[in-house]
Amino acid sequence: MQYTKVINMEFRDKVVLISGATGGMGNALAEQLAKERCKLILVARREEKLEEICKKINKEGTECIYKKCDVKNKQDVQEAVEFAYKHFGRIDVALLTAGVLVPNPIEKCDSEIIKNSIEINFLGDVYFIEYLFKVMKSQKSGTIAAISTLPDKRGVPGWGAYGASKAALSWYLESLRAEAKQKYNINIITIKPGSVETPMIQEYHRAGSVSPEKAAEYIINGIKKEKKVIQFPLMQVLMVRMTDLLPIFAYDAIPVDVQKGDGYPEVEEK
Repeated sequence: MQYTKVINMEFRDKVVLISGATGGMGNALAEQLAKERCKLILVARREEKLEEICKKINKEGTECIYKKCDVKNKQDVQEAVEFAYKHFGRIDVALLTAGVLVPNPIEKCDSEIIKNSIEINFLGDVYFIEYLFKVMKSQKSGTIAAISTLPDKRGVPGWGAYGASKAALSWYLESLRAEAKQKYNINIITIKPGSVETPMIQEYHRAGSVSPEKAAEYIINGIKKEKKVIQFPLMQVLMVRMTDLLPIFAYDAIPVDVQKGDGYPEVEEK
């Protein structure tokens, strides 16, 4: 019997752009990929933090540059991609990790929370994809991996703004994946984390959450294996997918406070 040897993608010498690089998974990805000897371009809003991370990575022998970028600003996104391309001459991998997690209590029904979540969690990645495609189509290769969320199939009480923005992203990436690969040799990867101990969830206890460093390991290994969807951690994946199968009456019977989770803010009725 003959066995086909699986050759994993290697990061060494690849040009990797990371959005949201100053915190959480973005920062952990930058530090771990520096050990893979990539060429890194880090983008985020906090310029001083970007400079600090970049200096540390450069001292360790990996080339790293940075660009201040607010993902809500399409011009900023365009300039960040053009800056990376002008410096390195190509972009092999883009890891889009910038995001916000803001509760939107039913007592307020505040549309501004939803608008802000959509602009950062969804449209920010859409802007990046628009300009990354121009680069990757010309070089006939590339990988774009964006952070969605594990529970992207059903609405969760109190978290509709976050869930809607990430569900939109999952759908959009799904719509691009086959065509991008077949026409332009561009890999589209949807990253669906469960709970990760980032500053975003520090006020909301989640059982079974993993560290940003562990999440970065899952992501890097998944990209190396050229997975189309990267989901973790396993127990949360199983729990969420089982919940997805519940009929509507059973899903709606789950206590709302349980679904919201510990630490959800109490809001007075207006």
